[in-house]
Amino acid sequence: MPSPISFSLLLRTAGLACLVAVAVPVAAADAALTSAADDAFKAADFDGDGKVTWEEFRNRVVRVFGHLDANGDGRIAGQEHPAAVDAEGKPAQPGNVSAESFTGAVEEAFKASDKDGDGALSLAEWSGTTN
Repeated sequence: MPSPISFSLLLRTAGLACLVAVAVPVAAADAALTSAADDAFKAADFDGDGKVTWEEFRNRVVRVFGHLDANGDGRIAGQEHPAAVDAEGKPAQPGNVSAESFTGAVEEAFKASDKDGDGALSLAEWSGTTN
């Protein structure tokens, strides 16, 4: 789920040129993220009702887990982990993740994203644009 990007810029004559140089790529990156979130939402919304239920989401998560679990042992371990970084930007050490713990963690994230508590994610909830 994407997190908002904030910038603190000192706007001076020279700073204005920097702002323009930075804002254009950031806007393009934001547009790309928005497009990717929209595409992922549409793919997960199997019945096309404009909401992604836990069942629809869980089915997608199980499929993702299956792709990551290259050797089919029911765990994501070692080289099966996608590259990741921690909050400080340092490479994260991969662990050994079972299908149950993977699904459980994703279910918690789903519930946290379901701001209105209706058991389904709207596009706004999916993309993290609700309060």
